[in-house]
Amino acid sequence: MSPLDARVAVLVAELQREWGQIAVHLAKAGSVDPASGDAAAALVALSLDHAYQAFETWLVRLERALGLPERGGAGWHLQLLLAAGQPVPGLRPAAYPMEAASDWDDLRRFRHFLRRAYAVALDPEKLRANVARLERAVAATDPHVAAVVAALSGE
Repeated sequence: MSPLDARVAVLVAELQREWGQIAVHLAKAGSVDPASGDAAAALVALSLDHAYQAFETWLVRLERALGLPERGGAGWHLQLLLAAGQPVPGLRPAAYPMEAASDWDDLRRFRHFLRRAYAVALDPEKLRANVARLERAVAATDPHVAAVVAALSGE
C-alpha cells in the first residue's frame, strides 16, 4: 500500500466513523420522550446538537482532505453546509441531496439556538420535530455519504 493509499484509507475510516456517530446520536435522541421531563428533554437536545456537530465535523474533514479552502467569518457554518450540497467536479459528488438541505439547515439553526439559549425551557414538540428532521436528513444523506466514500476509495 502506497502512502497515498494509506492516507485515503485513514480518511475513509474516519469519515465512516464520524457518520456512524450521527446514527448513535440519532438513536439517543429518539430513545426518550422529551415531554417526560427536563432530563429527557436535555438528552434529546444534546443528542441533536452532537449529531449536527458530527455532521459538520464530517464536512470539514472532507473539505480539508480534498484541499478545499478553509472557511471563516460569521457565516462559515452555513457556507460549509450549502457548499456540501453541491458536487465538486473531479473531487466529490454532493455530500447530501438537495431535499435534505432544509432539514440539515434547521438542525444547524437548532444547534445555534441551543448553544445560546441557556435559560430557555426546551419545547418537547420542537424537539420531536427536530428528531424527525434528523431522521429524514440521515436517511436521505446516507446514500450520498456512501457515494463520497466510494469516490474517495476509487470505486
